[in-house]
Amino acid sequence: MSSQAQTSQNRASDKLSGVELERKANEVVHFVLIWEQKKIPIKRADINKHVLKDHKSSFSDVIKVVAKKLEKVFGIKLVEIGEGAKKAYMLVNTLDHSETSDVMKWKDNSKRGLLFTILTLIFMSGNSIMDGALWHSLKRLGIEKDHSHSVFGDVKKLITQEFSRQMYLDISKVPNCDPPQYEYRWGQRAFHDIPKRKILEFVTKLYDKSDIMVWKSQYQDMIADEMNEQQSG
Repeated sequence: MSSQAQTSQNRASDKLSGVELERKANEVVHFVLIWEQKKIPIKRADINKHVLKDHKSSFSDVIKVVAKKLEKVFGIKLVEIGEGAKKAYMLVNTLDHSETSDVMKWKDNSKRGLLFTILTLIFMSGNSIMDGALWHSLKRLGIEKDHSHSVFGDVKKLITQEFSRQMYLDISKVPNCDPPQYEYRWGQRAFHDIPKRKILEFVTKLYDKSDIMVWKSQYQDMIADEMNEQQSG
């Protein structure tokens, strides 16, 4: 096989389709919402570097899905600016402030946007997530445990100390593990600040599902929480 044919085959294999395209598009949605807090255009190169990586050839397909999701879920328009290597994107809110969803209001602050993402990961993972799985998911959004982040600075300190101290996260050490491992759950403040129904509605829209009941275990969990709240209230 010629080198040109091999290159073409490699590019084809890098293209995303189906479930992988959907997953990458959702990762890019989270990425642009978090990085938008810098209030500077989000470079195509940054999306490729931090999220798409080996799938840069699928950029056009992914960004089309991302634009649709941002408009449908958040009422935000993805605007393309610049050309060639300088191509970038900015987000423009198409809703009146009074119409902005509760989820979007959470996303309006960079730290709360990251916290919302973490709480979503925990809830959709069955109400707990191990630190390795959490950091693996965040790495897909360009957020690494041992690297300073341009928006959050020391992100490890923010998550493990500040969010924990504020009681948004409950972090416990798993016994008899070497090296040490930690389990993340919702803290008490999280239960009061953001209902699980809001997260389930957000995830349902993000994945373009018809109804929140498609997430069977999460839906039952949400109903149980709401019933407990009514009884205690």
